[in-house]
Amino acid sequence: MNVINYQKELDKTIVSLQKEGRVPKLLLHSCCAPCSSYVLEYLSEYFEITVFYYNPNIYPESEYTKRILEQQELISRMNLKHPVSFLAGNYEKDRFYRMAEGLEDVKEGGARCFKCYALRLRETAQMAKKPVMIILRPHFLSVL
Repeated sequence: MNVINYQKELDKTIVSLQKEGRVPKLLLHSCCAPCSSYVLEYLSEYFEITVFYYNPNIYPESEYTKRILEQQELISRMNLKHPVSFLAGNYEKDRFYRMAEGLEDVKEGGARCFKCYALRLRETAQMAKKPVMIILRPHFLSVL
């Protein structure tokens, strides 16, 4: 079985970018602010990052909103080399429930989790195909 060392692959990419003097844009999925802190610190040295927060597994919507605000707060407080912007995905708990149907009794870390990872990363890939845009979600304006 071939095992890919993704850190080595990233290191090669970074060396190549530095030789070219390029700072490309990167769309980065975030599950939460704490998990993204080191990744942002590390990758913002080499990329202009857009953090994409999309986690339909979070319930209730007030918790989803709270986590979005925490991610935005983290980004605003970090002193990063290159710009980091933020994009919030829609709150789609029903999409998660449809995906998890029949897997309700599966233990944490099992098949349901892997299907959820796939759901979130597919949405991130779809977002990466779209032209860069600013999306304002009206119900956040009252929170901000």
